[in-house]
Amino acid sequence: MHLRISVASAKVTMPVTASTMVIRDRLEVLVDAAVARRALTVVCAPAGTGKTTMLAGWARRRMDRGDMYVAWMSVDCEDNDSALLWLALLRALKCSGAWRDECPLDGLIPPNGESYAAFVNAVIAAFDGLDKPMILVVDGVHDVRSADAVHTLDLLLRHLPSTLRLVLATRFPPPLMLPRLKLEGRLAQIGPDELTFTRDEARLLYANEGVRLTETALDLVMERTEGWAAALRVAVLTAADASVGVAEDDRAMAEYLTAEIFGRQSRDVQWFMLTTSACRAVSADLAVALSGQQNAGQVLDLLDRTGIMVPDRGMAPGWYRYHPLLRGYLWAELGRRGTAAQQHQNRVAAGWFAGHDDPLGAVEHGIAAGDDDRASRLLAKTGLELVLKGQSGRLCEIVRTVPEHVGRRPSVALVAAAASLDSGDVATAERFLRGLGKLPTRRLQALHAAVQVHRSRLLGDAADVQAHTGRTGDRDVDLLALVNRGIAHAWTGRHGPADADLRSALTVANAEQRDAIALECQVHLAGMAVVRGDLTELRGHTTAALELATARGWTGTSRSAYLYTLLGVEAYQRLDDEGARRHAARAMELMAPNVDPTIDLSTCTLWAMISYDAAKDPHRVATALHRLWQRLDGKAVSPALVAYTAPTRQRMALRVGETQWAIDVIDHMDSLTTARGESALLRAILNAHKGRISTTRRLLAPVLDGQTRVLLTSTLIDAWLLEAHLADRCDMANRAHEALCRALTLAAPHRVMRPFREAGYSVRDLLVRDAGRFGRLEPFATDVRDRLPVSVPTVTDGLTEREQELLTELPSMRTAGEIAETMFVSVNTVKTHLRGIYRKLGVSQRRDAISVARERGLL
Repeated sequence: MHLRISVASAKVTMPVTASTMVIRDRLEVLVDAAVARRALTVVCAPAGTGKTTMLAGWARRRMDRGDMYVAWMSVDCEDNDSALLWLALLRALKCSGAWRDECPLDGLIPPNGESYAAFVNAVIAAFDGLDKPMILVVDGVHDVRSADAVHTLDLLLRHLPSTLRLVLATRFPPPLMLPRLKLEGRLAQIGPDELTFTRDEARLLYANEGVRLTETALDLVMERTEGWAAALRVAVLTAADASVGVAEDDRAMAEYLTAEIFGRQSRDVQWFMLTTSACRAVSADLAVALSGQQNAGQVLDLLDRTGIMVPDRGMAPGWYRYHPLLRGYLWAELGRRGTAAQQHQNRVAAGWFAGHDDPLGAVEHGIAAGDDDRASRLLAKTGLELVLKGQSGRLCEIVRTVPEHVGRRPSVALVAAAASLDSGDVATAERFLRGLGKLPTRRLQALHAAVQVHRSRLLGDAADVQAHTGRTGDRDVDLLALVNRGIAHAWTGRHGPADADLRSALTVANAEQRDAIALECQVHLAGMAVVRGDLTELRGHTTAALELATARGWTGTSRSAYLYTLLGVEAYQRLDDEGARRHAARAMELMAPNVDPTIDLSTCTLWAMISYDAAKDPHRVATALHRLWQRLDGKAVSPALVAYTAPTRQRMALRVGETQWAIDVIDHMDSLTTARGESALLRAILNAHKGRISTTRRLLAPVLDGQTRVLLTSTLIDAWLLEAHLADRCDMANRAHEALCRALTLAAPHRVMRPFREAGYSVRDLLVRDAGRFGRLEPFATDVRDRLPVSVPTVTDGLTEREQELLTELPSMRTAGEIAETMFVSVNTVKTHLRGIYRKLGVSQRRDAISVARERGLL
């Protein structure tokens, strides 16, 4: 028996897409490539991901291109009847226009209750002799579930004609012979990740409706929708129509979710979805507890296969989550059945998490269930441990939800303050600290003291960082106190105690798996290695820190900002300019808005030092750096940082003609009682810049002979290199060689090369002239020489001391009158010296004089 039933035109007509819809070129390229390479392409993604819209637009443009015929069929539940399914397929194929005269499909009628093998073979044979290939898009294949209908489609898939490219759109993998086709290399797949809207596509979707989004607004849209096409479309329509409010937006989304997802499930699955929406993510075990259904694992598998739940990539395998909008809808739907139901689910979740060693989950759901006492006890017991393990971010989210009376409890408030400070949120920490009354136990008093030290560090408060707490016997309180005391010692110049505290803290942190503290200790010990000029030890600590940060997924967070700064410092000192720039840029990107002044200045100063040489406007870079240090004036900053950066900051100021800024650097250094040698070096550099050779050498002498102590090894390297340069200027070849050897001796063990470049072209000339005379230092001297830029010949002997002093004023762009006033001479005298400078440098104008002087290392 055969059937003769008409097929509705809508089933075989491509859906019309709105003119404002976004043409997603990247997806169309992806589908084009799939169709070109494979006989079958399956676009598989949950409801609302934009499969139909994307394919309809793509198919219409392929039809307009004219290189292939295009047919379309939309499947529905009635197509589980094989005869109805094939009637629609035949109609779709005929509508493609592939057969203009006599159509071989005209005489074909799907059999009813008989074998389909001969019928399908006849359909396949109809493609023989087509003048060009055909694309057949079958949308909604997930609705085909009957064994008979699936079998008939498999007959087609098994023997797909070479001139047919089949594209199936489905919400979940249909029970077709797809695994076999995949193994045979005949199947291409496009999934939900590819269909997710990118930021640019979402922005364009809004723009097409006449809505311009700020970056902040777009961030919120992407966070809420996660690029889900249906949610974006509802949000866009709401934004474009001022008469539609948020309530209507939510109602439209709820209606869509009910019709397309929730309402299509069985009663048991609906109950499962409602009860498991209590948690961000669920495992099979947790789902059993929440739903009361022993087959929860099977339901999870079903929801995963149908795309309603997806694996949570932030969790271990076996954990699944709903889309945030779907979860919100489900939770609200459960609430409409009574708030007691929501509280009950939260209590169940809290108990489950408490029994599975997840205190954060237990606290979160305990608070939501209104079980304040239980949540408080858990926070007091485990909160500090979580901070030290690096889970402050989620802990801060949770403590923001605690009722006010719970947040005033000292044990809760101090944990909340510690977590807030670990996240750089000083304001929130202070809010919790303000509500503290008398602290009844030694543990709470010690925790309060440690928190105050951390707070003072972030604020740059030198008075409070001296705080000291004794041991309490509480492992985590003592560890927090120890690491903060160690960093405070480092920031105030007490490097011996700092090193001891940080190493002790690192030992405990490693033993107790307090990874956030271990990372902090490794990074700050690396900073201590910079003070000693020990780049080898620096490398050891940064390598260990980077391995830990990578293992914990912290390399893209603010925890790693200072680590990248120190990686940049090592690269900078070894003349790895590309590596230094890469690490410094990463540090700038990751640095939190609220960070202690030493880390802020370290990162920003390194970036300025790296940017300066390649900058089109060096004055702008120097100005920004000068203002940054001015802004943080009065804050407690590590003396070692001041000493380490001062010579470069001073040189930058002098090179752009800002002598007063160079003097400001000296004044800042003078305020540090532990850096007398560094102050002497800075005065020597300033006098050398002005051409006062004898004064410069007199200032250097006590530093070089050890009478004036230095804070940093790098200071001595700089001092000996300046002495080598000056001795060479005075034709004291032996002294110049001796000074250069002293600098090489200090730098060679850790291959510190940057000071040799900063010292100017004359140092390279000395390395060339004295080649072969450096003994065991020869290999390092050769490496340094080869890494330094080649100088140009100089003709500077003719410049008088006054002319050299005037030359340093030229980059400032002050007028001759202003320069005369600064130098306490007449304008005519300045003009006379200018003419002498121009003549000796072979130029005729001021700008050229500056350029030539810089090329020759005179500026």
